[in-house]
Amino acid sequence: MTDLSTDDLDAAARDLVEEASRPSRRVRPRLARKLADGEDVQVETPNGPVMAWRLGAGPATLLVHGWEDDNALWSPFIDACAELGRAVVAFDLPGHGFSPSEAFSLKAAGEAVLAVAEALGPIDSLAAHSFGCPASLYALTHGLSVHRAVFIASPFPRTKERESWIDDWSQRQLKRGEDPAVVERAVLLMAERQAAQAHDQVLQDADLSAITAKAMIVHSMDDDQCPVGNAYALNERLPGSQLALVDDLGHRLVAQDAVVIERAINFVEDFG
Repeated sequence: MTDLSTDDLDAAARDLVEEASRPSRRVRPRLARKLADGEDVQVETPNGPVMAWRLGAGPATLLVHGWEDDNALWSPFIDACAELGRAVVAFDLPGHGFSPSEAFSLKAAGEAVLAVAEALGPIDSLAAHSFGCPASLYALTHGLSVHRAVFIASPFPRTKERESWIDDWSQRQLKRGEDPAVVERAVLLMAERQAAQAHDQVLQDADLSAITAKAMIVHSMDDDQCPVGNAYALNERLPGSQLALVDDLGHRLVAQDAVVIERAINFVEDFG
């Protein structure tokens, strides 16, 4: 039972759903170590400005972070590129880090990838992590052209059951003290909106086979946020891609592991 009226219950449930779908910004945005020595640019996108940085001259690798992350994810990757003299471009997605834009949809993220690549090119390759993977796929199916692309811990195509995701979320809300009636109503709203499948829908009908970039798909077998089945599914949808499976690196550390970084840069540089 709850003391809330039907209208108040619906309003509280809608607020909870909106909170769940919006990324949470850090109180203090972070900057990757070496980016302080690079060029910082505010890039205009169709959904508001984002902050971007370029380090080095010539063709660059564009780095696209994931949900509720920022440019600092790529500090070890940037360090490794700097040692080799490879230029990099990093940025904070809309709704994240230093970027003023409050947009947070997959379409907004993909359009930001396109805008940053155009503003700070030339770009010859990209590396993306988590939510940055479908954002980059959106860009690659809407005009971005690169020679090589590395997709790390991709949530697309989604293979984890939507009901499981919603159940995990509802249990967290109950543990933090939310009204059970509000959580129950919010779960119904999520089902109605198909919130957990929204990212897939944008790309579901996209012709990924038209992407010309050679792709490497990296995934840790123990990733409990984006199951490894996603990697197999993406590998099937990207003709000619290569699958690089690792283990014991979870969801985020896989993008910062020295061995993974070396393998990714070798792939980008076509050393091996």
